[in-house]
Amino acid sequence: MSRTSPFAVRAAPLAVRCARGLLIVLALTGPLGVLRTPTASADPVIAAAGDIACAPDDPAYNGGEGTATRCRQRATSDLLVGAGLAAVLPLGDIQYPISSLDRIKAVYDPTWGRVRSISRPVLGNHEGGWMSYFSYFNGRGALDGPAGPTGKGYYSFDIGSWHLVALNSNCALIACAEGSAQEQWLRADLAAHPNSCTLAYWHDPRYSSGHGGSNSFMQPLWAALDDAGAEIVLSASSHNYERFAPLDRNGAVDRANGIRQFVVGTGGAFFTGGLTTSVSGGEIAQNHTFGVLMLTLHPSSYEWRFVPIAGSSFSDSGTDLCHSPRSQSSPNASPDRVSPVISNLRMTRKRFARRTTFRYSLSEPALVKVTILRRVGGRYRVAGRFSQAGVAGHNGRKFRGRIANKRLRAGRFRAGFVAFDGSDNRSAPARLHFQIVPRR
Repeated sequence: MSRTSPFAVRAAPLAVRCARGLLIVLALTGPLGVLRTPTASADPVIAAAGDIACAPDDPAYNGGEGTATRCRQRATSDLLVGAGLAAVLPLGDIQYPISSLDRIKAVYDPTWGRVRSISRPVLGNHEGGWMSYFSYFNGRGALDGPAGPTGKGYYSFDIGSWHLVALNSNCALIACAEGSAQEQWLRADLAAHPNSCTLAYWHDPRYSSGHGGSNSFMQPLWAALDDAGAEIVLSASSHNYERFAPLDRNGAVDRANGIRQFVVGTGGAFFTGGLTTSVSGGEIAQNHTFGVLMLTLHPSSYEWRFVPIAGSSFSDSGTDLCHSPRSQSSPNASPDRVSPVISNLRMTRKRFARRTTFRYSLSEPALVKVTILRRVGGRYRVAGRFSQAGVAGHNGRKFRGRIANKRLRAGRFRAGFVAFDGSDNRSAPARLHFQIVPRR
């Protein structure tokens, strides 16, 4: 059984990213939506989680339905089926206590197996001798397949404009050390894809405040990804959800060039303890809600959203820009000192009760920070903030008078918009006034 600590419910502070312009926003789903261009609406969405299926003889199996704290693999898989996903990333430990083929077919296959055709998994430490795992995903006797070359457990592929790298964190069996075959393969693979936004994933987290803690044996692979300017790392093993600020090769917060790590060990098996102490850079964590992480992969940015199983309410969401691969940076290159420009800021309704839309244009791709202020006693006070990864040209954002699931009371407001480009150049502020009137 798990226990929830104060750390498990803390929220991340709002922050601006130095070179990519980050504003973390929680719970931007639901009433607050984003208008997208036709191109953006087709951008791929992927889902990920690990530590998934419990044993068929587990007392909590309950005919496949599980209990509140165990065996919820069907509930998490229901979030994936019919969701229009480009890929599903099982983050290891797909079947407890060991991934024998008969157990996989008994519990994993009727649930997460419903999306096996789009699954690209990684090995966990409960995958047994691996042959059942490879036989299930690649096919019996196959030398290669959706799980990568049989026996290796590391491979790469592209989704949209993104490059994804699956790695093997069973380092006692497939070495992860500097100079190892896997580390050298990773560096060569990253060098061959210099123009992409990059996401890597494996089972044992480099950093974690949950069960098992941080794993320094993954440092050589983390360093290789940091050298290449990767955006995201996904892991599991700790049976909780945890999001970190972007971290550099040494684990220090680096909002300009660091890697954002998500631990998503909430695939359904059970929760583990921990979360009693904070690892540097941790922004939000919980070990009480099963669910999956959804990532929308835009050409130069991404959005994340933790989706809980039915009946649960915890959520976490936000957006960020990709940063330029460091291999493209030239020490002799002139620094970018051109600030983005916000123009034509307007609203479809400046006086509304239920909904309106902010519209504006940007001179270049940028992360737009929006501050909503309410007029109180002749002064404006901050009522809330949100952000949007904007594109060059026309942009829009639906607004239903809610921020982070909190409805704003009727009154007079001011909205301030500031854009940050990839070199942390800041636009001049743009402002407009509006009024929310009582609903009838």
